[in-house]
Amino acid sequence: MPAKKKTDIATAPGKTYYPAKTFDDDLVALVDLFAKNKWSFSGVDLSQLKSDTGDQRAERKEHDAAEIAWNETHHTFGVAQAARAARFSSALNAARGAFKNDARVRKQLERFKRSVKRGKGAATPVTK
Repeated sequence: MPAKKKTDIATAPGKTYYPAKTFDDDLVALVDLFAKNKWSFSGVDLSQLKSDTGDQRAERKEHDAAEIAWNETHHTFGVAQAARAARFSSALNAARGAFKNDARVRKQLERFKRSVKRGKGAATPVTK
């Protein structure tokens, strides 16, 4: 039986590993445990881990601030876009109503028909 292939989570190709949100606290707690007990293991650089705790906290703070800014921008854009879409719809409906008997204008307005994407299993209206 072939041995299982071990993949290093930090270098797995094509996929970024994101640990749990508690990782910051877990990292600090582990470093504190190592320091308190004066543990030393081959391949474990405690000074690097201590440095990692500061980097992690600083980068997490920066990441969270960027995420909050993105969410606020996304929400503001969505609200503004909904208002613009309502005005667009109102203007389009006004033009359609005003020119309902003018085939040339109706033809020009045809391009503004709503595109409807039907999901899997979407009910198709039955017309008789």
